[in-house]
Amino acid sequence: MPFIEKDLEFNFAGSIQALQFDDTTFHGHSSMKRVDFITEHDDFYRFIEVKDPDIPAATEQNKADFLQNLQSGKLINSFAGKYRDSLLFRNLEGKTDKPVDYIVLLSMSTLDPAMLINKIDTLHREIPINHNSWPNSSARSCVILNLEQYKTRFGEASVRRISESGE
Repeated sequence: MPFIEKDLEFNFAGSIQALQFDDTTFHGHSSMKRVDFITEHDDFYRFIEVKDPDIPAATEQNKADFLQNLQSGKLINSFAGKYRDSLLFRNLEGKTDKPVDYIVLLSMSTLDPAMLINKIDTLHREIPINHNSWPNSSARSCVILNLEQYKTRFGEASVRRISESGE
């Protein structure tokens, strides 16, 4: 079953279960921040947050604002909050029995991959991933990927831009 986030369609083949986690019918009027998707696999969960400033309806100003928010740290702070709140929610559901991988997909073709690497380090500090008093890390892995990196890691069929397929 495909999952859609704006102009991107995801195929979570290979997962035991996939959930559109930011669905308000599921959460009600909670003020908790939420990642877009959670997938369950045999030995881990994957939390996926999607930002798509390359959506066809985006203006140049939208893209400039997005880049400014990324560079200023505002978006990284938001990504960290979404992860922490989603992890807390899942913990209270009793669904943190496996390690968690956190994937942030930034679908913006003009983003420099070197900038993404720098922002990953910032995100690790914002979450935080480790603490001296914790027996385990809060995430097994935490990465920020552009669209091509996402397809390389999860397969060409893992995500597609709907507007480019003629639908």
